[in-house]
Amino acid sequence: MKVLICLCILIVSYKSHAFVIYEGTRVWDQEIITFHFLDGTEQQKSEVKRFSKLWQRYTGITFKFTNKKPPNFSLNKYYEITFKGNSNESTQGAINGTIYLGNLSEDIIFRKTTILHEFGHMLGLAHEHQRADRPISLNNKDLINACLETQKQPLAWCQENLNNLNHREVFIQSEYDTNSIMHYKLHNVAGKNNELMEQLPESNNNSLSYTDKYYISLLYNQNISDRTLKKMHKQDLWNQEKFEMSAKRDTENAILSLATSSCKPIKNGQQSKDGKYCNEGIMIIGVDDYSFPDDDFSGCHNRYSYVEDIMNSHKLCQLTRHQLKKQRKSWSQQFSSFGQCKRLDTNQKNKQDYFCNEGFSFVTKNNNMIGNKTICYNSQESVFEAMKENEVCNLSDLDFRIYQKIQKQKLAKKLKTKNCQVVKKVYKRINCPKDFDYTIIEIDKADAPISDKCFSNQYQAIEEMNKIDNCQS
Repeated sequence: MKVLICLCILIVSYKSHAFVIYEGTRVWDQEIITFHFLDGTEQQKSEVKRFSKLWQRYTGITFKFTNKKPPNFSLNKYYEITFKGNSNESTQGAINGTIYLGNLSEDIIFRKTTILHEFGHMLGLAHEHQRADRPISLNNKDLINACLETQKQPLAWCQENLNNLNHREVFIQSEYDTNSIMHYKLHNVAGKNNELMEQLPESNNNSLSYTDKYYISLLYNQNISDRTLKKMHKQDLWNQEKFEMSAKRDTENAILSLATSSCKPIKNGQQSKDGKYCNEGIMIIGVDDYSFPDDDFSGCHNRYSYVEDIMNSHKLCQLTRHQLKKQRKSWSQQFSSFGQCKRLDTNQKNKQDYFCNEGFSFVTKNNNMIGNKTICYNSQESVFEAMKENEVCNLSDLDFRIYQKIQKQKLAKKLKTKNCQVVKKVYKRINCPKDFDYTIIEIDKADAPISDKCFSNQYQAIEEMNKIDNCQS
């Protein structure tokens, strides 16, 4: 998307508006522009022809495509198109120029955006985000650093295509248009820099904006009325929505068709057995329907090539079903304990008789609940991460012994209220089931329990005692 020549001032007035381009650019005065394909597959050529029609619709200029080189001696200017190289860029304006499409994405939506952008340069347009009146937030050195990381381009490329502003005096009556096809999607450039992303204007420019269409028609096709233009734009929006929905559906179906003996993709909204899912995009999980703890499998993906690469090259996706089962056991043991804590699996009870009928929890090594309630987690990895962050789990052996002593003292205080007490005693009047030895008594009537209820542990008895009004008053 590199700008190869400078632009210059040319003002075309119409209905009190002005369309401005910079000094040096030649405006097309041909009814037909010929494009010579130097190379490319039939699919690549077909997409160029298909997507560039949108510019023809608003310029009134006919684009003619050929595999044969035009005559050397001709008054008409023409462009060459090549798909070789590693960048997308174009000469600007009505000269014998070249459009380079050497870095087209696998994403057809992005391919369309790229083709429209480079054809915009061919028609004489410069980068919208490099206008002198651009938002101050774009004058950010972090943007260049992010460009180096995300775009994998040299420093000179990032500076020329992002930083360098055209300070020539111009008269621009259109407002700055973040949705212009000539505006880079700077959020893509920002990458994982969330702080930078918050400062940058968001661009929704998978196709031509209304401003693009309005001003290009003023320059090349003034016969289009405002009313007709609005009607055409409305139709374009509907077509673009259908195009994007179809493209995303085709990509999703292609990704979902990928699988190996141990890996498979699941679409957004579907969950793995351990509760992992994607709101947007596709996640790779095991064929046993459980997720993988490896970071390479933690994201949600919309790129076919990335998912295909993981499927074909990652060692976890090359396992047999038997090897995957063996690996699951290894991970289970790896995530079973941390520091002073251990994991409890589904339906395993702690000393307080609490458990998770789905998922996992964690307790101290002596099986005591930590805190006032048992929290259930979807996966063994999430329990392990919770243990790593828990203060009790990270105590030293000495501090843990002190912690246990304090917990024992707190428990002793909870066993007694103003009027009641939890005791472990067998009464002749009631028969407690085996291992249900705790009862609640009124302190001034110590010869009998307050009710016929028996409890398997002190904690349940305390919880019940706190519900009895006579015990609290």
